[in-house]
Amino acid sequence: MNPQQPDHVLRTLADLDARLGRITAEVAEVRAGLSAVARQTRSPEGAPVWRAGAPQVGVPGPPPGGFGPDGPVGGPHPTARVGGPHPTAPVAGPPPGQPWRPAQPRPRRAPRITAATVIAAIGGAVMLAGIAFLLVVAIQAGLFPPIARVAAAAVLAAILIGSGLWLQSRHVATPERRINPGALALVGTGLAAAMLDVIACTSLYQWIPVPAAYMFVGGLALAGMALAQRWSSGLLACLVSAGTMLLAPLISTGVELPVFLVILAIATAVLASDLGVAVRVVWSVFPAPVLLGYLAQAALHDRGEQIALIVAALVFAGVGVGVAWSDSVRRSPAPENAALVVVPTAVPLLLLATLDLLRPGWPVGLVLAAAYLAVAVAAGRRPGDPGPALLSAVTGYAGSALLLGAWVELGGREATGLAVTLSATAYVVAAGLWARRWVGWVAAIGTAIAMSVYLVVNLPFLALSERQAGRQFDYWDVVSAFAVTVLAVAVTWWAARSRPRAASRVVMVGAVVALLTFSVLVVASGVVIGDLAGATRNGFLAAHLVVTVLWISCAAWLILTPSPRISEARRLGFVLGSLALAKLLFLDLATLPGLFRVLAFVAVGAVMLAVAVRYRNETEPSGSGSPT
Repeated sequence: MNPQQPDHVLRTLADLDARLGRITAEVAEVRAGLSAVARQTRSPEGAPVWRAGAPQVGVPGPPPGGFGPDGPVGGPHPTARVGGPHPTAPVAGPPPGQPWRPAQPRPRRAPRITAATVIAAIGGAVMLAGIAFLLVVAIQAGLFPPIARVAAAAVLAAILIGSGLWLQSRHVATPERRINPGALALVGTGLAAAMLDVIACTSLYQWIPVPAAYMFVGGLALAGMALAQRWSSGLLACLVSAGTMLLAPLISTGVELPVFLVILAIATAVLASDLGVAVRVVWSVFPAPVLLGYLAQAALHDRGEQIALIVAALVFAGVGVGVAWSDSVRRSPAPENAALVVVPTAVPLLLLATLDLLRPGWPVGLVLAAAYLAVAVAAGRRPGDPGPALLSAVTGYAGSALLLGAWVELGGREATGLAVTLSATAYVVAAGLWARRWVGWVAAIGTAIAMSVYLVVNLPFLALSERQAGRQFDYWDVVSAFAVTVLAVAVTWWAARSRPRAASRVVMVGAVVALLTFSVLVVASGVVIGDLAGATRNGFLAAHLVVTVLWISCAAWLILTPSPRISEARRLGFVLGSLALAKLLFLDLATLPGLFRVLAFVAVGAVMLAVAVRYRNETEPSGSGSPT
């Protein structure tokens, strides 16, 4: 082996390493140049963009160096990453086909309220107050004719709005100030001035009808809210809404109906705009009680004002349902409290059926209730999502209240009670077929209301008195008793289905209630039939005889039933038999005369003897039954 060969190999390696170091230095210089160019040339998002496969900026390459006879000279190995945890780890670059953006420090958020914003708000408020004062002073002093005042206010409003839009179009948007505060103040002041001008034309000069004024102001307010949403400006929304509402009473003699309708139009516009769920909830609650009060005193207003109130209530409620639907169904994730705007917007609709202009009012109530219930059913088809579930419950409660309220104007206490009972039965059936919590609550509340109305209106306890039953009972009592019996059966079916563990007891209790209401049906039918035949007393007595026999027969069936599914049947049969015997001894004995008394005692005695014989045979040790 040549002793010079190791030195020659080492010199060759050192030469190659030096050349590699020079190449690495040139690459580092190219990287530095590219980094400088990247800092000067920004992407539309404000960050430098590198093409696919470019080396990572900010990771310095290895400094030039070489290998000497004793190892590396002048720096680390070219493949080593400076400051890395592993000396041999390769430099990480961007994924192929993806631009690489270096991490930039997060810019500080510009303050939402600046000195320019405050000055613009104060200037807009002062300008708006000056316009209102000018109208008031001109009216009091008679300086200008009415047409000149209205025209001057309209021209001034148009100039302000146009100047604000022109100023914003010339504004150069920056991350710190996207919208010119002066433009916000000018546009907001102009829109408020235009709405004040409409108020003056309506309340002072009666040039614009009240419904048209409501629509005009609502359109202007909606345009202002849409622009405020587009510009993300609470200042503009405040000038358009609060400024107009505060200064409107100065032009009129107070918060009259036209002024309130203007406020309601602004509230509707705020409700329709996307300024936040909390803002919507607040603006839906504010006008509802005032609108309810105006609807309660609608008879004091003329036909046009009543039409304006009806239109305002319908638009207000419609916007509330539409906003709640959009927030709850179309947004992901849905804000849970978005559906709450449905409640205050639907409250004024309860009085629409009472207005003289809408007589008869119950068809209107049915249409409104059907609309709300349709929204509830449509939203309830999205299980698992809390937003639509809450919307379904809220609209379902509102529609149910409107449905029950519509029957008040049906005409007649008996007809109202029957309609409430039929509605409660429908909800009970729906609760049994469609497992929704709000349907169950409405079914329970509707059942309680129906039973209360039946007890107060139809007075079923009069079936115990011959004189009172003959005077009070008519065909409405027959129909109502039948409807309540059907309701009792439906409630029993629903309760047994929802509570399978207690189904036996539920069925027994429901059967007793249904038997009692059916007994009232029998007595009322006997009175009505006897009245038609000219023998009301005989019809009453025959009906009580049928009721006594019916009770003792049901008791016999319960005692002798072999069904093991009804464990409480025999005990309940004894209770019902005791009640039938007590009725026979204390009521029928004192009420039923002659032949009816004989038939009642014979029938009850025969049934009891048959039960005794059958019951004795079943309890014998040799019988098929078991002792109880």
